[in-house]
Amino acid sequence: MPESSRSWLAVDVGNSRVKFVLFNERLDHTAVELPEALAAWTVALGQPIPWQDLQITVQRLTTGVHAVIAGSNQKVVDRIVEAWPETVSHRPCLVRSSEGFPLEILVDEPRRVGLDRVLSSVAAAVITRRQAPAIVVDCGTATTVNVVRADGAFLGGAILPGFALMSQALHHYTEVLPLVSIEEIVSIDIEHQGHAPLGKNTRQAIMSGIFWGQVGAVQELVQRLRREVDGEPHVLLSGGGSRLLVPHLSKAIHYPYLALQGLVLVAAAGRATCV
Repeated sequence: MPESSRSWLAVDVGNSRVKFVLFNERLDHTAVELPEALAAWTVALGQPIPWQDLQITVQRLTTGVHAVIAGSNQKVVDRIVEAWPETVSHRPCLVRSSEGFPLEILVDEPRRVGLDRVLSSVAAAVITRRQAPAIVVDCGTATTVNVVRADGAFLGGAILPGFALMSQALHHYTEVLPLVSIEEIVSIDIEHQGHAPLGKNTRQAIMSGIFWGQVGAVQELVQRLRREVDGEPHVLLSGGGSRLLVPHLSKAIHYPYLALQGLVLVAAAGRATCV
């Protein structure tokens, strides 16, 4: 059967940033594929949304777009939906819960699992085609390391502070330690694929601790979580800080927008409960 496509503007409202990604959903009717990212915008919370830029890009790259939004910061989600201009698209589908998603959530309180963790798991099951387990590492404000069983079931995982949150905690809960910006943290030494472990001043020592502490924690969690599944899991990296971890996780595959791709998948399949 012929391939068909339509476009989606997916929005993820996090605790520090709002991500907009324009996707092309490709369906060949023989296999489900992840939607392809065409353009992306990241806006810090409190900063103006670039509505005009979004409108121009949507009109340039598509002939019409569906919109879907989800996020952990519900107040900001509501504000974006209220301000959504018709010039970009019709009012977005607002996803507030994982009810109706095409996977089991096998944890103590399924309804309390963060949507981004579940959506990434939906996309992971597409990548593995439900033939192998997956470990999904998502690096945002928090870093989550989640386990997806071979049949697509979400088993749980671990949550730890992300790069920026570590830096903020050191600064706000000590008397003299400076705040190291996320820009400094992500400006890694390409030759050594990370910050120098031996810091020669306070800022360097903080960057070393944050960077290698994050790398070491994720490496250890991945190794331990491998034992929780049958078979060799795919290791998938996503989120804003994920590119920093790629060189340090053997055979890991980088998918920057995994949760948003999962959001498009559930919305396109009519499996999202939109409000």
